[in-house]
Amino acid sequence: MAHMWHGPFRVIEKCGEHAVRLEVQGTPYQLFPRVHVSKLKIVRISPDRPAAQLEVEETERVDFDEDLLPEDSWENDLAEGEYEVDSIRDVGTGRKTRYGRVHLQFLVRWKGHKDETWVDEENLNCGALSQEFERDRARRNRF
Repeated sequence: MAHMWHGPFRVIEKCGEHAVRLEVQGTPYQLFPRVHVSKLKIVRISPDRPAAQLEVEETERVDFDEDLLPEDSWENDLAEGEYEVDSIRDVGTGRKTRYGRVHLQFLVRWKGHKDETWVDEENLNCGALSQEFERDRARRNRF
């Protein structure tokens, strides 16, 4: 995708009613210097804003909201009978729909278990792992 705006450029002269010539020498842009006026946008240069400097040491700063925050906690959002996927090992084709679409099955290793099982793609709840597996598989199949 190309950038929508380039520049800023200085207008050197007006060439006719609807065109201007820009000063593009000395810039990294390789543009034709004559441009229609509808392609121009005014640049408003504002002075630098003053920067406020803190005069308090970082060790002396107090976070007042720290006491209001709850303790660190993590709740497992898996329902009863669901297990967390450790890794996806392989992919295979499963059954076909009546419209000809092939359902994929993934060979999944579960966290905390040694066995691997084949799971239909619609029953898999680990989108990031399946995308990572597909990306790695495409990278391996390139060669």
